[in-house]
Amino acid sequence: MFEHITSSEIAGYAVGAVLLSATVSAVKIDSFIASSQRSSLGMCRKCGDLKLIACSKCKGFGLLKGPLDFVPVIGEKIDRRAKIRAPAAGSCSNCGGKGHFPCPECSLLSGD
Repeated sequence: MFEHITSSEIAGYAVGAVLLSATVSAVKIDSFIASSQRSSLGMCRKCGDLKLIACSKCKGFGLLKGPLDFVPVIGEKIDRRAKIRAPAAGSCSNCGGKGHFPCPECSLLSGD
């Protein structure tokens, strides 16, 4: 199976694997660097002295978008006269619609 593979193809696979792993781990590397920069500046490592952390479920917006009902399915007949409505948005149940939480590290330090 691999008897006809060339060295340039192997190098291409290796570079592709490195790029894929770098892409997957970029978010964790970025958060690690940001956390270390905050601590070196004397700021809170988690929130950067903002005292708030964005909700992970709604990404800080406080609203969750509903299903995309207005996107037609392939083969479905489209009624051009019908009004297209925006998808329904509901309040986030994780943060209560606020979009953020108080920072746990800052609240421990301040004694609240």
